[in-house]
Amino acid sequence: MSAVSPTATPVILTPTPRPGISFYTVLKGETLSGIAAKLGIDMAGLAKANYLTDPYWVYDGQQLLVATEPITVAEPTFKSGKQIVVILSQQKVYTFENWVLIKDFLVSTGVTAFPTVVGEYAIYIKLDSTRMTGPGYDLSNVPWTMYFYQGYGFHGTYWHNNFGTPMSHGCVNMRTEDADWLYHWAEVGTPVLILP
Repeated sequence: MSAVSPTATPVILTPTPRPGISFYTVLKGETLSGIAAKLGIDMAGLAKANYLTDPYWVYDGQQLLVATEPITVAEPTFKSGKQIVVILSQQKVYTFENWVLIKDFLVSTGVTAFPTVVGEYAIYIKLDSTRMTGPGYDLSNVPWTMYFYQGYGFHGTYWHNNFGTPMSHGCVNMRTEDADWLYHWAEVGTPVLILP
């Protein structure tokens, strides 16, 4: 996603507030290039940070994320097909299809003692429901499970609602409705990229 495709479908996201991030509210008649010039920042970087697939498509009142320090922006590594990107520092999952962001989700990944693996993987099995056991847990009927590496997977989570905070033994905990969507969108073989 080094270049913004002018023919792609625009995506609207609400930026996630966090340290080092500020917001700019688009005023009536403003353009992205004008905003970038006003703030003294790169227009392509501003478009990329806000997942604007069409840099000419901004609207009055839109909240744009403006980084006051470098941020990791989720981007796919494949120009065609589907890909899931996880950014552990953001506790977020991003889904891309043909290099266009489709959806993003707040999740809970592995705690320090049981970190989520980093690297490139692929979904290798999908289970509507499964039992998960390990040190200190035994969970039945875990919904919408998709494994991408050994015992690491995406799945619905009914035992906590603390998304945005690491909570797992390495898996990617998702709200059940989000896991349901991801399960039915992704196929076995869908690439998974996990970044720190």
